[in-house]
Amino acid sequence: MNPPAPNRRLLRWTVRLSLVLVLAYALYLIAGNLFLNTSLGHSAVNRKPEKFQMQWASGSTWWPGRVSLSEVKLRGHVRHTQWSIQAARASGRIGLLALLRREVHVPYVWVTDVTGAVDRTDAEQPAPAPGEGGWTLRFDRITSDSVRRGSFGTLSLEGKGSAEFAFVKQLRGGPMQVLSSTAKFTDARLTQEGQEWLRDGKLDLRFAIARHIRAQAQGLQKLRLSDIELDLQGTTAAMAVALDANGQGSFKTVPGQGQAKARLKFSRGALAPGSQLRWQMPLLSTDPKGAIHTDHVQLALQVDRDMMLTAYMPPQAGGAFGLDADLRIAGNQVPLKDFGSLLPRTSGHVAGQWRFSSLRWLGRFFTKAPWLTLDGAGDVAADVQVANGKVAAGSTFSVPQVAVVAEVMSNRIEGSGRAEGRFDAGANGGLLPTLNIVLSRFHVAANDNLSAPYVQGSDLHLDVAAGEDLALLRDSLRAHLTFKGARIPDLRVYNRYLPSQHLRFDGGSGVLSGDLHLDAKGDIGRGWIRLAGRKARMRVAGIALRGDIGIDTRLRRADLVNRNFAVDGSAIALDNISFSEPGGETRSGWWARIDLPRARMDWNKPLSVGGNASVKMKDVGFLLSLFSRRKEYPKWVFKLVDAGQAQVQGRVQWQRDTLVLDRIDASNDRFDLQARLRLRGQNRHGSLYAKWGMLSVGVQADGAQNQFHLLRAKQWYDAQPQLLP
Repeated sequence: MNPPAPNRRLLRWTVRLSLVLVLAYALYLIAGNLFLNTSLGHSAVNRKPEKFQMQWASGSTWWPGRVSLSEVKLRGHVRHTQWSIQAARASGRIGLLALLRREVHVPYVWVTDVTGAVDRTDAEQPAPAPGEGGWTLRFDRITSDSVRRGSFGTLSLEGKGSAEFAFVKQLRGGPMQVLSSTAKFTDARLTQEGQEWLRDGKLDLRFAIARHIRAQAQGLQKLRLSDIELDLQGTTAAMAVALDANGQGSFKTVPGQGQAKARLKFSRGALAPGSQLRWQMPLLSTDPKGAIHTDHVQLALQVDRDMMLTAYMPPQAGGAFGLDADLRIAGNQVPLKDFGSLLPRTSGHVAGQWRFSSLRWLGRFFTKAPWLTLDGAGDVAADVQVANGKVAAGSTFSVPQVAVVAEVMSNRIEGSGRAEGRFDAGANGGLLPTLNIVLSRFHVAANDNLSAPYVQGSDLHLDVAAGEDLALLRDSLRAHLTFKGARIPDLRVYNRYLPSQHLRFDGGSGVLSGDLHLDAKGDIGRGWIRLAGRKARMRVAGIALRGDIGIDTRLRRADLVNRNFAVDGSAIALDNISFSEPGGETRSGWWARIDLPRARMDWNKPLSVGGNASVKMKDVGFLLSLFSRRKEYPKWVFKLVDAGQAQVQGRVQWQRDTLVLDRIDASNDRFDLQARLRLRGQNRHGSLYAKWGMLSVGVQADGAQNQFHLLRAKQWYDAQPQLLP
């Protein structure tokens, strides 16, 4: 019995439809699998390999929209960031209907044995210009329970991981959004270039990034739109510190049993209250003698309305390294670009010590003095109070060993010693910084002859202080320089400052002491310098002298621009002096005391001095020798030499190669002597008047020729012009 006609027609259409569906499915299987397993698929996906590449070994699709790939490799380049992902297998579903609205919608992707890497590169891949009509990529769920490794630059994280990731991105510069995503690791191991920082770790990460376009946030600025929760705990490595015989320290990680624990919640640029971090790391230090010491480094962060940070490292490696910090940072906002902006929000206390390869920064920070440089490798021990990011009163620091260079009045002082500084409270609420430097040894050389130091000494003190306004530190700086008994091996070094034609040292040694107050530019404001020469050999106006000399120079600045000083109160002492008259006999045991109650000095080279002089001398023999040889005088004149001490008054001017003595009045109760003399190079010019009882004589010196006036000598002398105004 045949079925009714309608039933036969339905059966035929059913068979036909089934054949069409079977054929369509067969065509899909053939086309889809050919696409996935030939170059067609690779060519279609990798249209812009410089920006994105995707490779796979094989693939299959058994249902429209469902795809499975093996040995998947993805690689991309965005701006200065290169990324790559590898997976043993990936399978997922694509929403085909969404393609009609220009959207690649992937409801889920499942991947296995995943590794990934992110690196920064100098080569830049320009971002596409924003445009309309870009396709939208929507991945609702990318999951894996076998994440093996991830790296960022040299930092690598390995372990047993799982992750779930979701995002939406519109191409052609459109907005992107990271939906709620998670990552978890157990048995985690964190390394950097082979050094282990964490092991046996547990990590639980949740994160999301709000919808935005690139112009709204780039790089780290994306954190302003991010919500992140991190739970982390694990065993950390230990830190090893070694100090060699030269004082240089090295750091490296070694296996250890430290502990790290963090629970941080970050939301749109701020750490949420309740966030905390604790890190304890064993510390092994080796001192220069090879002895090993064991301690711990501790770091803790607590977040409430403010952020509290504490760090502690006991002194290590012979005291070269150590830290004890307790700081409060106002607010819980985290700067994403300028981390220095945390300083104005920071208050608390930092103490510790550290070894620096160069201490040059210390001088620039503390003194800002162009004439004072601190340098050399050394340790700095500091105890610093911080208020709103600034050093506060009560802060101190010390440097046990530092190299110092000071430029003072065209001379360079170099040495090594120690330095101590502190900040005290000023009367107006500011700070009064002081720096005390003690050089255990030093030497001094002229700036134009640095290879030949002429002073060598020890125990030099340089005390530096400034006003309350740190912005004006360079201008308000003042210094006090003191030293005693510095050795001068050869007094002839001073001849470069002297008019050597008629005043110079021929030998001898001495010691130098000083007490000088310096201004902000390193120039002398006031003070004194004392030179003591022993067995000094000198030549004055052609006369050779030998003996002890003491020069006490009192300085008070009169004209800084021209380096002129008032030297009122300066004095010169000559003792045990022997000298030979030109062509005459040698005298010994002579002495003189020269006081300059009012005088001025020009510091420039050569030195210039002018003013009034008061001299007390054993006898006037030296004055007589300045004018003529003994045999040329009347015989009675040199009886003045045996007539006892003389008190001398007069004026003196020494300028470049000219030495002028004027209005010289030497007398006692037995004789009178007056003189004036100008020495310029080899030229000698002057006049002398001597009186003993009823006898008198006048002497006119003019070069190598002397003329004697025995009649009316006083009238002749009074008629001679004065040499100084």
